[in-house]
Amino acid sequence: MPVGDHQREQPLAAGELVVRHVAEDGERSAVYDFGSLPVAAQLRREFAETFARRVGPDGTWRSIASSREMWLIALYFARFVATLQPPPSAVKDLTPGVWAAFKLSRPDTTVGPVQLRKMATFLRDHPQLPHETRLLLLTQRIPNAVVRETAYSDAEFDELKKAAARRFRAALQRIRQGREHLERWRAGQFAPATREHLVGEALDHLVRCGEAPSYIGTDGRKRIVSAYATALGGKGPEHTWMRLFLSGEEACSLVVLFVGAHGWNVTPVMELRIPDSTPDAGNPDQIIHRIELEKRRRGAASQFETRNLADWGANSPGRLVTQALEATWAARETLARLGTPSDRLIIWRRGWSPRSVAGDPSRLFETGWQDNVWHNRRTSFGEGVSLNLRRLRRTVVIAHRRTPTQHTRETHDTRYVLPDPRTHTESAPKISAGVADAIAAAYTTFRARASRTDSDPSRDTATTGCTGYHTSPFSEPGEPCRASFLACTACPNAVVTPRHLPRLAYLHQALGELRTVLEPEIWQQDWAAPFQRLHDLIAGPHFTSTEWDDALRQITALDRDRVNQLLRRSFDS
Repeated sequence: MPVGDHQREQPLAAGELVVRHVAEDGERSAVYDFGSLPVAAQLRREFAETFARRVGPDGTWRSIASSREMWLIALYFARFVATLQPPPSAVKDLTPGVWAAFKLSRPDTTVGPVQLRKMATFLRDHPQLPHETRLLLLTQRIPNAVVRETAYSDAEFDELKKAAARRFRAALQRIRQGREHLERWRAGQFAPATREHLVGEALDHLVRCGEAPSYIGTDGRKRIVSAYATALGGKGPEHTWMRLFLSGEEACSLVVLFVGAHGWNVTPVMELRIPDSTPDAGNPDQIIHRIELEKRRRGAASQFETRNLADWGANSPGRLVTQALEATWAARETLARLGTPSDRLIIWRRGWSPRSVAGDPSRLFETGWQDNVWHNRRTSFGEGVSLNLRRLRRTVVIAHRRTPTQHTRETHDTRYVLPDPRTHTESAPKISAGVADAIAAAYTTFRARASRTDSDPSRDTATTGCTGYHTSPFSEPGEPCRASFLACTACPNAVVTPRHLPRLAYLHQALGELRTVLEPEIWQQDWAAPFQRLHDLIAGPHFTSTEWDDALRQITALDRDRVNQLLRRSFDS
């Protein structure tokens, strides 16, 4: 795990096994001790060197999240190979058999394929890796992770946003009141020695130092000066630093609101910079916030986007940005006074004062991911709804925006929309309607085969010849056809030859006469489809108009009787 402090220097010093990673923004860093891996010394050294190249100036891992994830995967791999007999002592000992065993050990969850893919990328460029193993890592297909996370229901989504809005708005109102009190104190509106004056002094000290006025007691512990504690109403965070700063949970609520409103990835939201905010040229009461978004791509250049969000009042796209600026102004002012300015939009204060901040009060503030905050909020957010920021974003992308957001159209369709049960449920009625329309269209379309080669009369139906009595699309395979003879012209097994034209011409004429005597709704439902198919056949290129005219004059008594019986049975049914 990340340990110790960090410095801006080469990721791996000569003779050491500790890799230091400073993130691209220069604000966050982590230290990884490869000496703690439970493997041979040579394998530790080779892993540390490979890791250092990836986090170095020319490496592809630019964020702490990327290096931390790979550190954990390398740790899992090391623990696994340490159990083998004999355990590999160097990269040259990582045979195809070792990799196959590791692959079998990975869980069949979303995590397993990710670990395999990243570990394969980590290993395959090492010069000491056996050729057979490298070839396996380059050619072996690793299946994509199974998407198990699903979108929230509308009720769950609304509850999460309401809970986040309640918590953040309460914090915003509290910070607004603290700022107003501080500005009035700075303007000299409070008489000395009054409670309001002491509160103003405490708030001013809070902005300058990040903490309320305090002293070190005889026991070595830091305590708030009693006079200020009394004026503030107590010594707890809600009485002191929370008057001007967001807590971790309140910052989490702000992130939830951003993700829920725009569907952005969580990391770009956490790394938002202070936007360029200017009044709208055509409307001075409207502010335009120019938001810069960065989406990091593994193994590729980052993707940068710019969004202009206008704030013209409640429920406008830019109102949340304005509120975020209000809620975090004091934290940025404090960091600037402490000599560590930050242009991050989302900043919060830690809820405790760890020993590591001694001599560096700026470390009281967080501008990046803090695992314990998000872990605590996952368990219960709102009325028993478990918070998962990936699920939250998936819900926005699938059910609300319905368009790609910081990803491609292919990713949008294959990774978000298609696998989600919500999509299946919402799509089922549309799919059913589409299938019904397709069936209706197919039933209306003439699908029989026209041929001038005579067919076997013994296989004739009342309308056409038949080449597949037991392979009908209207019956189960192998079963006799149970469709009406009126449906023969919609069957690909049917064949129409010149011998069939008289009865078909007569049937077309009879159906046309029915149209004049039946109610339109009845005719449309029962007779329109076979009539349209015959019309398409007559108007088509298969037979000439002369042949059709002759067919009506050539109708035999037998053909007329067959057609009449067919129509009577249809009426009787």
